[in-house]
Amino acid sequence: MSKLNEIVLVLRVAYARAYVRIKGVNRDLTHFVIDVFLPLLGISAIILAYKSMGAPENLLGFAAIGGAMIAFWYNVLWSMGSQLYWDKEQGNLQLYIISPAPLIGILLGMAIGGAFNMSLRAITILIVTSLIFNIKFNLNAILPAFLIFILTLFALYSLGMMFASSFLRFGRSVSKVNELLGEPILFFSGVYFPIKIFPVIVQLIISIIPLALGIEGMREALILNKSLFEILWIIILLIILGIVFFMLAIKMLAYLEKLGKTKGTLTLKWD
Repeated sequence: MSKLNEIVLVLRVAYARAYVRIKGVNRDLTHFVIDVFLPLLGISAIILAYKSMGAPENLLGFAAIGGAMIAFWYNVLWSMGSQLYWDKEQGNLQLYIISPAPLIGILLGMAIGGAFNMSLRAITILIVTSLIFNIKFNLNAILPAFLIFILTLFALYSLGMMFASSFLRFGRSVSKVNELLGEPILFFSGVYFPIKIFPVIVQLIISIIPLALGIEGMREALILNKSLFEILWIIILLIILGIVFFMLAIKMLAYLEKLGKTKGTLTLKWD
């Protein structure tokens, strides 16, 4: 098979897997309403707490943007990172492997579908929050903010593809790993506060977290009115992280497939 045909096959598989994920999640409107309403309660609680303390208006916008992005991290952990392990438990992974469908196409489809679903919810949450609490955003920075948002999703879901490849080896302890990576990452990503309050060394370390960079970049564009040149470093870092994570995901998946073929343990339910 030529390289072009391989790419076409990967894209066709990605489309098929993304279609199932998008159609399955959005066919019942009540799921969408719940996915928007529940996070909205948490964001509203933080914003009301800020208001009661007389916090600067900027912090209200910070909380709105950060709160809207929370769902992406949990989607990456549970609907991306754990998905291949769950497929293995349910017997679907075996079907993937014996089919002509490349595993990288399946992972890519899961990423596209998850990113699309979460984007609909996050944008809705942000709009509703801004209307309820009269939060003002710099509308002139919509395009730079959208660029940062897309690059954040690229880096974040590439990281999720890495997780999906590696979590297969964790077995039943995968849920513990997800719990360990849940709240701490959200804390260091500065979901409800600017990461600049951390010491410089901590800021440098957490700059490898796409979620932290994305939230900070969108805040600086939409709330602090920073120019594109001033946030260019965030854009460059997100591009680098996305490419690195994506390439690592491909290599990890290839290694995992090779290990499964040589040892025969990839599709075993208990190993």
